[in-house]
Amino acid sequence: MRFLVTRPQPDCKRTADKIRAAGHHADEAPLLDFRAEPPAQFDLDGVAALAISSRRALSTLERHAQLRDLQDLPVFAVGDATADACRRAGYRDVVSASGDVEALGHLILGSRDRLGPGDVLYPAAKERAGNLEGILAEGGLCCRVSVVYSMQEVTAFPQSFNETLRSGGYDGVLVYSRRTADVLLRLLRNQEPDHNFSSLRIYTISHRAAEPLSVYMRVEVADAPCEKALLDLALAEC
Repeated sequence: MRFLVTRPQPDCKRTADKIRAAGHHADEAPLLDFRAEPPAQFDLDGVAALAISSRRALSTLERHAQLRDLQDLPVFAVGDATADACRRAGYRDVVSASGDVEALGHLILGSRDRLGPGDVLYPAAKERAGNLEGILAEGGLCCRVSVVYSMQEVTAFPQSFNETLRSGGYDGVLVYSRRTADVLLRLLRNQEPDHNFSSLRIYTISHRAAEPLSVYMRVEVADAPCEKALLDLALAEC
C-alpha cells in the first residue's frame, strides 16, 4: 500500500519510515515548514512550571542560554511521546497528560499541590491549536505564552505527488493537525480545481483535523490523538 505523509519534518520522515518498516510505501510531503524563533531571554521570575504541547517547542530550547534553569522546573507535557522527549532532554520532573491541549490544561489545574506559587510558562507555536491559556485562566492560573516557533505553509505540491493523487495512487493520506488539513484542501483546490477527490481516503489524528476535509473526502479519525492510534487506523486494512 502507498501513503502520503503530510506532517512537518523531521516527524514526517519518522512516520514515513515506520510505514516503510511495516512493508509499505510512504511519500513525504510536509505541508508546514518549521521555523525556530525562541526569545533570547525568558522572564522566569515567578514561573512555577513549564507546559510543553509539542516536541517542536521542546527542540527550540535545546541550546537556549537558560536551559538549565528551565530543566529545574516541573514540566507538564501534552502526551507520552512529548513527555519521553522531555526526559531525554534532561528535564527531571515530567508528567504527561496523555491527550490533547485540553487534557494538558486539566492536568495542570489538578496538580496544584505539586506547584509552588507562580505562573505556568508555555513555550508554543505562533499559530497553535487549543487554548491552554484560556483553560488555565478559568481555573485561576496565569499562563505566560512565549512564542518559540512558527509553521510556514507550503505553496504547492510537487508535481509527482499531484499526479499520484489525481490518479488515485494513494491508499491514504495522513493528516496530523487542523492547519495541515486546511493547507491540504487549499492546495488540492488550487492545483486540481476540476478533480473530484471524494474517493481519496484521509486518516486524521483528531476530529478537529478532520473537519475541513470531511465534506469533500473519505475521512477516518484515530481513536486517540496520538501517532500510534493513527497508524493503527491507517494500517488496519493492510
